[in-house]
Amino acid sequence: MTELLYIYTTVFALYFLVYAVLVSSTPRKVRDKYTPKDANLCVVVYASGKVPTLENLLKQLKSQNYPQNNYTIYAILDKCEDVSEVTLQSDLNVNVININNLEPIGKSQAYSIIAEKLYSVENLDGYVFLDAKNYVDSDFLQNANYYLTKYEVFNPIVTYLPQDNDLTFFQNVKSVFSKYLYKFIYCSRTRLGLTNILNTDSFVIKRNLLNKVAVFDFRNIVSEMEYTLKLAKEGVKVATVEDVHVYDSIDKFDYRIPSLSKRLELFFSEFAKQHQTIISREFLFSLAAPNWLMFLIGFMIPLIHTHNFPAAISYSTVLITFVLFLIAFFTGLLKMKFYPKEYLYLFAYPIISIGRIAYNIPICRGIRNIFNKTTHKHVVEKMTTEVYITDGNRDYKARIDLISDDGLAKITFINPNGKKYTTKNNHLRMIDALRELSTKLKDYGLTLKTCQNCKYFQNLVDGSTNMVKGTCSCGFEGRTPGDIIPTLIWNTCPNFEEQNVINLF
Repeated sequence: MTELLYIYTTVFALYFLVYAVLVSSTPRKVRDKYTPKDANLCVVVYASGKVPTLENLLKQLKSQNYPQNNYTIYAILDKCEDVSEVTLQSDLNVNVININNLEPIGKSQAYSIIAEKLYSVENLDGYVFLDAKNYVDSDFLQNANYYLTKYEVFNPIVTYLPQDNDLTFFQNVKSVFSKYLYKFIYCSRTRLGLTNILNTDSFVIKRNLLNKVAVFDFRNIVSEMEYTLKLAKEGVKVATVEDVHVYDSIDKFDYRIPSLSKRLELFFSEFAKQHQTIISREFLFSLAAPNWLMFLIGFMIPLIHTHNFPAAISYSTVLITFVLFLIAFFTGLLKMKFYPKEYLYLFAYPIISIGRIAYNIPICRGIRNIFNKTTHKHVVEKMTTEVYITDGNRDYKARIDLISDDGLAKITFINPNGKKYTTKNNHLRMIDALRELSTKLKDYGLTLKTCQNCKYFQNLVDGSTNMVKGTCSCGFEGRTPGDIIPTLIWNTCPNFEEQNVINLF
């Protein structure tokens, strides 16, 4: 067992050694920004919720050092708040798609709508996808155009900026760790011709590739990992380009590292399958890479074991390997050219990481829950109402309990046989709890016949967090024209018709 642990750690230590050699031996090249052709680009900006940065990003995109005739800007407003559609519509340089569903449809579906809309457009070379929280330089599209001739899909470097004058200690740790990941790990993998996990907050992709791989699926970072594997199976590598930058607020920092358990789960489920390319197999293999804590354990246990007991691998071999790994690690750090303080922040990351792990382990969560229950008296409100569900052929009467626990919403569904199901998550809004229940019933082929799921329901944004009010637009017989009929999300009536679902690409 000790030998296997040593081999596992050593194999991935070699990765660090190669990365360090690349950083040491590859000088930064000054490139000629001239390209034979200015590609026709479609820049897609996705905005959902409150996006105070949207207007600023659109201004930056409209003032690019790139021929204006060679790029078009689309702004997708997915249930946006505090954004004036009228103001944006009056801007002839921005095409606005306003999606005003009951809930945001999500980035995947929004991007798929654009891909379908522009599928048959001629003379389109590539897409630039940006989340509205980003900022860009004036030469962003010029640089993206240059590297689109070299890569089919790539991610820019993300730099996190402070909102105030100075970063806090924890923000400095996050910022330096992000710089280390992008400029050392991801850029080294790109130089080796390997693939990185696609960052859907900002990426550039060739139009032909997008048409080939078809539908997007960007639910979370795990789905981004799965999408990267899908590209790798097609022989496509996701590059990380050091000369293309986007900027984000440090307050929105995301470690963007799937947990080791999720990575290993994908590795074991996919690695042995057929129809894998060399790129996809290497990518799967890289997912099994240990984190820094596993590296330490992977070397410390063999060192202690071989020092005290005879083993197939000698103590000196383990020690030499460990020293080589440390040399590679510190060589890579030195070549990063951090400021002295930045090295200190990077070495503080393991301490913060241990704190995050300890904070989220089940025992600590249990202690916090017990403490919260003993020190805080919950305010629980409940209302019961009758609803109908349908399997497409028949309607069945059921009940739901609408529960507010300290302002957080959840729903208990009681089926006709008396069996209960309670939504798994606590939501800020009752509308979201009802959506979770509707999705769960959909898995069993059932539709919840409530106003929220009816195509005639218009949500009423009244400033409340629950957003339970709305109006009915059904033109039933005898309705007075112009009448406004108020209703609630859990109501139902004989005129129920299910919402139309926006088809994906």
